[in-house]
Amino acid sequence: MADIFVKSYDEQHKPNGRFVKTGLVVLAVTAAVIGVCLWMDSRSAKATEPKSAAQEKPAAQPVKTPVPAPAPVAQAAPAVSTTDSRAQQLFTRAQSLAAAGSLEQARDLLSEVIATAGDESLKNNAMRVQGRINVQLFLSQTLTPEKKSYVIQPGDSLDKIARLNKTTVEMIRKMNKMENNTIFPGGRLLMPVVPFVVQVNKSTKTLDLTMNGKLFKRYVVGLGVNGKTPLGKFQTVVHQTNPDWTPPGGGTIKFGDPRNILGTRWMSIQDATRPDIKGFGIHGTPLRDSIGAETSNGCVRMLNEDVEELYLLIPRGTEVIISE
Repeated sequence: MADIFVKSYDEQHKPNGRFVKTGLVVLAVTAAVIGVCLWMDSRSAKATEPKSAAQEKPAAQPVKTPVPAPAPVAQAAPAVSTTDSRAQQLFTRAQSLAAAGSLEQARDLLSEVIATAGDESLKNNAMRVQGRINVQLFLSQTLTPEKKSYVIQPGDSLDKIARLNKTTVEMIRKMNKMENNTIFPGGRLLMPVVPFVVQVNKSTKTLDLTMNGKLFKRYVVGLGVNGKTPLGKFQTVVHQTNPDWTPPGGGTIKFGDPRNILGTRWMSIQDATRPDIKGFGIHGTPLRDSIGAETSNGCVRMLNEDVEELYLLIPRGTEVIISE
């Protein structure tokens, strides 16, 4: 039978000395590790301290890239309609044709510009160029719709033919490139197909030379101050070159005198049914600034170069219509 050893109660509950020693060793090691860690952290903090100071130094302000100011918005050009764009192209083409001597083709294109352009400036320029071409063609030997061929009859003279065809001897000679008044029966002469008519518009201060109701050439004119230019239908009566002037106060100022305001041509107008309206006419003037204004005593003023051309184209008895 085995021996049974029984420990007393104190011995059974007395702490195990070996266990206690082990725990103390563990605690000591742990404390040592913690201490080492704290020491290393302290060194690390000291090592990084200068770098942190450097980081706190105010950084240079970043250079801002200048932002360009927004470009000013260009003022939108007035829109050009498709019609006006085409009219401008036709006008340019017509000018090129005129410069190349193709006057009839240029005139046809200008008629299209005048009929379709909405731009008044472009339309007026087309009228101005077309009027110049019309005169050039009319005084040429080219047969155009404005001219007819006349067969010289026995007993004819230039003066007789001019009166018969309501034109002037000077224009017949220019139109047919004649150096004198000699003509022969059976020969042919170019003549205006119908007489011209003069239409003065007081509102626009323009004088339109028309044929068969169609504009032939437009001129800018000066008119009477305060509406003095009379309205109505008239006929030209006296045609005079280098006229003297009789001022309203009387007397006579000779042609060439700087005070003479009639210019180089004078064409009086008269309405047989209103004999009280007298002293009016169409004339030139050296006062170029008065063209387009209302400064005369009621007459229609033109630039000297314009009135000389009109004087050539219209004979005595030409109808003149003045309207508002």
